[in-house]
Amino acid sequence: MDLAHPHLVWAGYARKPFGTQQLLFSCPHILLRQLSAAWLAGVVIAALLGGGTAFRLAIAVQISGLLAWAVGAVFLPSLALALGVWSGTGRFVEGFYTALWYIGPLNRVPGIDFTGGGSGALAGRFAVVYLGITAILVGAAFFRRARQLRGT
Repeated sequence: MDLAHPHLVWAGYARKPFGTQQLLFSCPHILLRQLSAAWLAGVVIAALLGGGTAFRLAIAVQISGLLAWAVGAVFLPSLALALGVWSGTGRFVEGFYTALWYIGPLNRVPGIDFTGGGSGALAGRFAVVYLGITAILVGAAFFRRARQLRGT
């Protein structure tokens, strides 16, 4: 697992290894089990990778920064899951994530910086916006996978 580039791990959500899609989709309750497990694994990876930052924010009692960090930790796996399920490939996730990272957190563009680092006093407000986007992305991923399982 390449933890230096977590988007490559998250992009793996979309892969259909060696034509095993029918085998994987034949399990009972696959929609809830597979996507929930994939999303939770992505959140754990994001939380572990950013744990040092979360620790520093907690010690400094920066609640809005900690909220923005937590939302970023659930937003990225949600984005990867939704884009991967809808596109059917990890390449789109990899490209989109790289562009989003470059424009947002790297250049600290307010509103696009999903980590909250460039948003200053508005970090809490943008965190709420990204939390809403996260919910929409997770819902879209479940919707699309349900349609895939029905064959439509």
